Amino acid sequence: MDIKAANLFSMESKIQAWLDVEVALARSQAELGMIPCDAADEIARKGSLEWIDKTALLDDMQVTRAPIVSLVRFLAQACNGSAGDYVHWGATTQNIMQTAEVLLMRQSHQQLLNLLANCFDALANQAESGSDVVMAGRTQRRHALPITYGFKAAGWIDELLRHKQRFQEAEPRVFTLIFGGAVGAMHSFGGAGEALNRAMAHRLGLSYVDVPSRSVNDHLIEYVLLLGFLASTCAKIGQELYTLMSEEVGEVYEDLGDEVVGSSTMPQKVNPKLSVNVIALAAQLRAQISLAMDAAQTSHEGDATSSKMIYTAVDTACPLAIEMLEQLEELLIRLRLMPERMRANLKLTGGMINSENVMMALANRGLGRQKAHDVVHSAAITAAREHRPISEVLAENPAVSTLLTADDIGKALNPENHLGESIGLARRLAGRAKAGADSLRSHSKTLIRD
Repeated sequence: MDIKAANLFSMESKIQAWLDVEVALARSQAELGMIPCDAADEIARKGSLEWIDKTALLDDMQVTRAPIVSLVRFLAQACNGSAGDYVHWGATTQNIMQTAEVLLMRQSHQQLLNLLANCFDALANQAESGSDVVMAGRTQRRHALPITYGFKAAGWIDELLRHKQRFQEAEPRVFTLIFGGAVGAMHSFGGAGEALNRAMAHRLGLSYVDVPSRSVNDHLIEYVLLLGFLASTCAKIGQELYTLMSEEVGEVYEDLGDEVVGSSTMPQKVNPKLSVNVIALAAQLRAQISLAMDAAQTSHEGDATSSKMIYTAVDTACPLAIEMLEQLEELLIRLRLMPERMRANLKLTGGMINSENVMMALANRGLGRQKAHDVVHSAAITAAREHRPISEVLAENPAVSTLLTADDIGKALNPENHLGESIGLARRLAGRAKAGADSLRSHSKTLIRD
């Protein structure tokens, strides 16, 4: 069931996840002969919130301050006969809560992969349609070399594909069962602790570890780190587009419709909304990394402080990641390019953005790379100081004019003649993005068994 991310980590959702783990425990123990099969069947029948008085349960949790103790009491009372005596057999609170957290994380992860697939589709469209849209490439926020917008989108695709790989490679580590009883040494499972871990892991579709110590939470921490890393890339995309939307640059804009209002006092304002949301959500998400890392400092064989910290980090980070990708997808879909403004901005330096091309042309004609660099650098300084086109300054230099005609210089300074592999990379990465989207959607279907 696809529960919205905002509700996925609600108390009601968590209680049902705890019950699901209790049922899996009973089923697995019955399979191993640790408890009677009819008891497991009854526990499974009653392992749903419909059999529990939720209000009374929540009230009892306030009294016991031990949620799983209260849950076990209510589940046992709901069971007929002696089946209730076998609820939570040999388990401890963290076994149930941590396993449930992993199950909820996996549901969130499935949603995240589908949204990432949508973002790949949107970026593929941008890379393809913008593959030959020429614009200024910038380093240190100043003109560097001409590129195409599609090349810029291709860079984002390539980076997000690495995030896709990281998430998928981490799944066996992250979606892991830690089920070792009171301290993790499987004291109460009659020597069948490892078999129980295997059986439960198989039933829940999880991996399992050799030493299920209660101090283990690195799998949860890793997932928060991966989400934070993804947030950094999403924020980078959002920040760059946000900058390109300013009036001074004006190379892209968010097409939000005429009814969108930017300011309550400045009628002319049409502010970016989606890029701002991506940046803000990404910052909130990255803020959870510090809490997750603190949770790694577990003392001895179990520490409730670490558990509370990591659950809070996960419960906060997962919904933020979903919302962030939803906003990024809409941003990429609604983004519109302004090719004419891109071309106008390319002309701001009077052709100097293509100085490298002139330098290499001179070097190839026998001047040598270093001398060619010095000649073009000097011409660029003169052109900027005297507010003249660099083509004029270059043509006046005998070191240049003996090797290049005015027509040669003009062609070398034309941005469209020096795009490197921008167009080819844009089109190739558009294809990879489409394939990545298809792969993610197919993979996400395999994450959770019915």
